Amino acid sequence: MTEPKIEKGIPIPSQGRGKYKRLADEMKVGDSVLFIDKGVGYTKEFANINATKLTSALRKNGMKACQRIMKKSDNEPTETRVWRTE
Repeated sequence: MTEPKIEKGIPIPSQGRGKYKRLADEMKVGDSVLFIDKGVGYTKEFANINATKLTSALRKNGMKACQRIMKKSDNEPTETRVWRTE
């Protein structure tokens, strides 16, 4: 096995911009995003994970956000929505 060598002057590549960072940059105060799994409709796991990712991206960029799970009259969740509040 060879000994690892120290290399100098190698630049760190950027991580790029994720889709939630792009969404966060494009949102204005009062805008919202609805999370529904395409082809399946509302999936609680899909909606919760992605809503949390967008909320985190907004907060990391110094913006404020809130998310709500919308329910039907029979108290079943139907969609998750995230708003940019500030």
